[in-house]
Amino acid sequence: MSNLVISSSGVPLNSRSMHSWPYGFLLKSTWSFIVFAFFSGAAFASNAEPFESFLAEHCFRCHGPQTEEGDIRIDQLSRDFKAGVDSHHWAEALDKLNSGEMPPKDEPQPTQDEIAAFVTKLDSLLKEGRAARMAARPAVSHYRLSRKEYQNTVYDLLGVRYDPAKPGELNEDTLWHGYERIGSQLSLSPSHVDRFYRAADIVLDRAFPATSSDARKVRKTAAELRYGGGKEQQEALDRFGIKRPMRYLLFPGRVEQALSSNWFGQTGPSHSGLYKLRLQASGTRPPGGQPAHLSIGKQTSEETVEGLVEFDITSSEDTPQVYEFEVFLEMPTQLHFAVVATDVVDRRAGAAFRNALASRGGYIFTHSSETLLLNPNAPQMFDESGNGIFSTVILDWIEWEGPLVTEDEKSRRDGVLPPDDATPEVVAEHLRRFAENAWRRPVKMEELKDYLETYHVERGAGEKPADAFRIMLQSVLTSRNFIYLVEGEPDARQHLTDWELATRLSYFLWSSMPDDALFSAARDGNLSDERLEKEVDRMLSDDRINRFIDDFSRQWLQLHRVGMFPPDKKLYPAYDDWLETSMREEPVEYFREMLANNLPIEDFLDSQWTMANARLCDFYGLAEPKKDGFQRVSFNAEDHRGGLLTMGAVLGLTSDGTRHRPVHRGVWVSEAIFNRTPPSPPANVDPIEPVPPQGNKITIRDRIEAHAKNASCAACHRNIDPLGLAFDQYDAIGQWRTREHVPTGIGEDPPVDASGVMPDGRPFTDSEQFKQLLLDDREKVAQAFIEHLCTYALRRVLTVDDRDGVQAIVGEAKRHQYRVRDIVRSVALSDLIRKR
Repeated sequence: MSNLVISSSGVPLNSRSMHSWPYGFLLKSTWSFIVFAFFSGAAFASNAEPFESFLAEHCFRCHGPQTEEGDIRIDQLSRDFKAGVDSHHWAEALDKLNSGEMPPKDEPQPTQDEIAAFVTKLDSLLKEGRAARMAARPAVSHYRLSRKEYQNTVYDLLGVRYDPAKPGELNEDTLWHGYERIGSQLSLSPSHVDRFYRAADIVLDRAFPATSSDARKVRKTAAELRYGGGKEQQEALDRFGIKRPMRYLLFPGRVEQALSSNWFGQTGPSHSGLYKLRLQASGTRPPGGQPAHLSIGKQTSEETVEGLVEFDITSSEDTPQVYEFEVFLEMPTQLHFAVVATDVVDRRAGAAFRNALASRGGYIFTHSSETLLLNPNAPQMFDESGNGIFSTVILDWIEWEGPLVTEDEKSRRDGVLPPDDATPEVVAEHLRRFAENAWRRPVKMEELKDYLETYHVERGAGEKPADAFRIMLQSVLTSRNFIYLVEGEPDARQHLTDWELATRLSYFLWSSMPDDALFSAARDGNLSDERLEKEVDRMLSDDRINRFIDDFSRQWLQLHRVGMFPPDKKLYPAYDDWLETSMREEPVEYFREMLANNLPIEDFLDSQWTMANARLCDFYGLAEPKKDGFQRVSFNAEDHRGGLLTMGAVLGLTSDGTRHRPVHRGVWVSEAIFNRTPPSPPANVDPIEPVPPQGNKITIRDRIEAHAKNASCAACHRNIDPLGLAFDQYDAIGQWRTREHVPTGIGEDPPVDASGVMPDGRPFTDSEQFKQLLLDDREKVAQAFIEHLCTYALRRVLTVDDRDGVQAIVGEAKRHQYRVRDIVRSVALSDLIRKR
């Protein structure tokens, strides 16, 4: 066994513990099921104290020198409870004893007195060790801001929009099981430091630009965009007596320009910011077909763009609709249109349309009923009734306005810069106020001595007051006090100060710094129980809670993996960028609905509804929604959907692009739903072999069962596999099926078998029965969800020392029937959140 090293914040630091043992696995691992049995250890027990005698008498047979179940050797576990090296294993043993899972029912049982004495002793040792470790913690803990948190913080501090994920900006955050904010993973290398200095420069340039960049508005009509003004085309229309205006027909398979920086004249970085996009558009589509999907963004290939704005065009060409969006743009930039549609003819005809309709004068489009001026060499676009043969977008005009700065954004910068004729005392006070906001705590003048000295040196060298002051602002924004959340300074203590608590709450629920009201409560030393409840309720009702919804759901469910292995186009022709984007958004919107309506946690496991847009409804075989965007839609039993586990994103993120992977699905269910991470597979284990060309076609399930006969694999597979095999009736992109496509081998594709047996022996026949078993385990699922929330809120891996705090939250959540908003509220108000 490898030893663990526990950091000051209770985080296991060595690689095995850090990457394989989150809290749920440490305390309740399905994978190591410690099965204690009797062992004739009389020689050892006769001279040992009762604690050791119990272990030798009742534990070593399965976890001793002769047998090592689940990689656990009880005889080799550390007895140094103050160091806490193996406390998680001892806590797990305690759980198994208390629940009656040890010793096995077919073994002789210890007496109740023996069990009680051992449990009492072990519990006291764990508590003593916990107290010792808490007392031994160093004074200060540091947790670096993630990129997303940095982006939100500079916006809330200075009203500046900045994209840290843009190439060349802040380094990508290191993930731990999907989480991007675990403190021990977020290091600070020289490369990070250089980029933080560059980011601070950009932020200050936008907050206090050297030259004014007033908002400008640019409007382009279809005639200007498509026909270079349309003078010749209008003459042709006049000759034919056609009175309709020219319109821009956008079709799948071609990328068209949507914005060029030079439309605004000379632009540069100072013009970066928020822009308002307005356009009037409509669409055509085949009878019963899907509406076209318009994507506006940067071109990534001949036919696609990276969607900055994406939406369905549901309006008919006779009733065009005006669509409006706010978009953050880094100037200078070029943006393009791309139309996504799902009809097979679209993919076949794309190249033909590109060739036939590429020239500016190749056709003139005004209406599907006006075909006289269409290019006769182009593939047919409309049937005899004027219906689109495939989905297209008809654009009338597009308008861009910006950069826009709201009054609220301007107010965040008011008073930051002192007047040019300010006295040294006034300059110092302005700096102190800014540092207090940026560092999220009171700041003493002594801490700013070096900053102010730099200011006076720069002024003496001839710098303007604003430029010299800006140098100090940059130093504040690159200080550890800004880049890190600092807890515990200057004294070692058990609980957070009100300032630290305000900061922890704001980065938990808003992914950003506290606002004025929260700062005020901290300044007054008034974050007591009653005021704390009011503040948490206010934060849950604030629009900034959407940051928590977006960030937590994405990290908890590991949605960064969606599209990591793009599905094979030949095997899954229905899969496209629009579907992938829609899939990734579905669980986030689902969580938003759960939180907003305080729905019970059971709906994560099974429900008769989801949040879907037109593309997902088509994919799931549902009726098209009546409105654009995501909305709540209902399922019937024959839809084979409901809850997180049957969403396309969840089923697809565990696939490899060609086939589903039941083992990976099982691991995901274990991690996301039960918060238990299986150990890494043994080294040099043979992979699951494909079906040979001359072999009979068999399912992946059959191949896994053959693979799991390996003794080194069987123990884990019997606990992982059922959790993934339950969803074998869904393919690699989440489509329902009854037979598994096997590309090699002889014979028919075999029927799918989604039956299995849970690790505790309960059988199921398919995913519906499996979900019912999960509903029976809702208390375990609720505890795992709470553990995920606490990991996210505390920015660290939970340890055995957090056990009592988690159980207190579980108890509070149970009183409220495990409703999601109440659970989040209970975490925010918990004693665990108030502790360092």
